[in-house]
Amino acid sequence: MKKPEEYAGSAERCLKQAKEHSTGEIRQARLTEAAIWAQLAQAAAAVYAAELREAGERA
Repeated sequence: MKKPEEYAGSAERCLKQAKEHSTGEIRQARLTEAAIWAQLAQAAAAVYAAELREAGERA
């Protein structure tokens, strides 16, 4: 699994690409892709937080 920051970076790149495209269809596809990357970043952050919490409980 990637780090949350990597997923967030992918989302940012897609948003930038969406701004650069003038056709609605391509823009919508990039926005959808950005939303998916953002959800992955959120999920990765939740996993990361849970792993930190578990490590703290074991220590």
